[in-house]
Amino acid sequence: MKDEKEVFRVAVRTFGWVQEAYKLENLKNVVSVFVPGSPVNRRLIEDKLVRLISDEDGKAEFIEELEADPVIVPYAHLKGKGTPKGYTRSNAPCSGIIQAVLPGQRKEYQSDWPADSFLRWAVSIGFLNYDRNGDTCSLSALGRSYAEAEAGSKEEEEALTTAFLSYPPVCRVLSLLAAGDHLTKFEIGAKLGFIGEAGFTSIPQHMILQGLSETAEEDRAKLLQDTEGTSDKYVRTICSWLKQMGWVEQAAKTAAEDAGTRRYEGTIPQSYRLTLKGRTVFKHTTGVSKFARIPKRVMWDMLATKAADRDYLRNRRTRIIQYLLKDYRSPEQVKAYLETAGLEETVETIKDDIRGFENIGLNVKRTGKTYKIMDDIVGLEIPADDAGRISVKSDMAVVKDSVRERLAHVSHEYLLLIDLGFDGTSDRDYEIQTAELLTRELDFLGGRLGDTRKPDVCIYYGKDGMIIDTTAYGKGYSLPIKQADEMYRYLEENKERNEKINPNRWWKVFDEGVTDYRFAFVSGSFTGGFKDRLENIHMRSGLCGGAIDSVTLLLLAEELKAGRMEYSEFFRLFDCNDEVTFR
Repeated sequence: MKDEKEVFRVAVRTFGWVQEAYKLENLKNVVSVFVPGSPVNRRLIEDKLVRLISDEDGKAEFIEELEADPVIVPYAHLKGKGTPKGYTRSNAPCSGIIQAVLPGQRKEYQSDWPADSFLRWAVSIGFLNYDRNGDTCSLSALGRSYAEAEAGSKEEEEALTTAFLSYPPVCRVLSLLAAGDHLTKFEIGAKLGFIGEAGFTSIPQHMILQGLSETAEEDRAKLLQDTEGTSDKYVRTICSWLKQMGWVEQAAKTAAEDAGTRRYEGTIPQSYRLTLKGRTVFKHTTGVSKFARIPKRVMWDMLATKAADRDYLRNRRTRIIQYLLKDYRSPEQVKAYLETAGLEETVETIKDDIRGFENIGLNVKRTGKTYKIMDDIVGLEIPADDAGRISVKSDMAVVKDSVRERLAHVSHEYLLLIDLGFDGTSDRDYEIQTAELLTRELDFLGGRLGDTRKPDVCIYYGKDGMIIDTTAYGKGYSLPIKQADEMYRYLEENKERNEKINPNRWWKVFDEGVTDYRFAFVSGSFTGGFKDRLENIHMRSGLCGGAIDSVTLLLLAEELKAGRMEYSEFFRLFDCNDEVTFR
């Protein structure tokens, strides 16, 4: 038997944010598993588990757990295992209770990923209780009301209403729709989640519109489906729930936005607006109705997702929320309060956290220079294992906070470039956000190309142009010779401009007045022989270039936007054929 501390360390769960779990019917079946003697519970015991779960995967133990009263089941038994060696995802055996509950498209059970998504959904909205020490799930009182209510009944709707309005991201989506009337998932996603963190990314809508205009009609649906940030996925999932509740309706929206020197227009089907019922329900979240405001369920896990030091961020934000529940406080007062807990934070960091609380769906009221969280909060506590110790802030977070202090003109949302630059799984997001910083924030012309046989990003200003390669890499980017050769090829294609060599004519992104070109590599950091490769490109092409890390790029962006640096000076920094430095 593992002790409680060991169990907590091994079981890393992510509650509070949900993707890819849609149908209320399936949610109800998941919750009904925990009602002893319910039809779902009995069918599992008497039929499905017997047929679908092997003895080796724990069939007898699963049945024993479901026959108990109350039903308390280890999370691992509910979720099941991933795909075993020798199997594919489509033919992997059923190995978890919730896998057996969820119907698949070609088989009568699902894999562990959907099972985990539905479990996180049920826990996040309060239908299931999660015991962190034991890593087990059990039924809440609200969950029992929901599971035992007749389908389509008033009691069922009341349980769902209470659950959804206790979930902050639902409240955030409702509030944005109430203020914006008709919004796309990208417009909502851009305002959902914590500022400047890689766990909350949204695809800029102008890039979607540009993509739609350049894509054949039969391929546009796939483009919209495949091109999403993390926050956009959360929006799509949440809105699927709200559609089933009758609070939101999906209606295609025609939008138009500028990108560089062109204006793009297109229709985005995944767009939403409140129904009359939805507007009435929204009043419950603000207390502007005959119904009392529903307390919000805030889980410690939802206060950070992808950051390397996410536990530290969760602990810090938990303390700030608890402090702001009591009275109006200034960021300076919050800073002093955190110091009593051994946390040294800047005022700008605290302000960004408070903006993040609004973005996840908490009701933050500002009076003068002070803030107060107006909600009643339930379920928020620092895990016992972390309560008595000070979590350590990562070196990356220290750097990030230092840069945050210096960004007085550049939006703090671009701080996520520091995270993304070291995340080898986030090349596309890094490419997109780098292009956004340069074009939307700093007014360079050009933009992201990022397609087969095209550079990642091209920018220009006046007579100066730059071809940019962005690479997210975990341990420092050495600039392999293959990437150096690719950059050389782009420089040569730009010189020749021969569509027989490259029919896509990507160089058309540059204005005719651009005469002086440079190249750049952007990454989290650089290592190894990158300087030799830069010099090699220079010797072969006759053009100058440089390597620049995310931090330096952000600091230069601040200089440009503050007017302390000319655009021509920015380009000249890349004449070094070395790493660009600026501190």
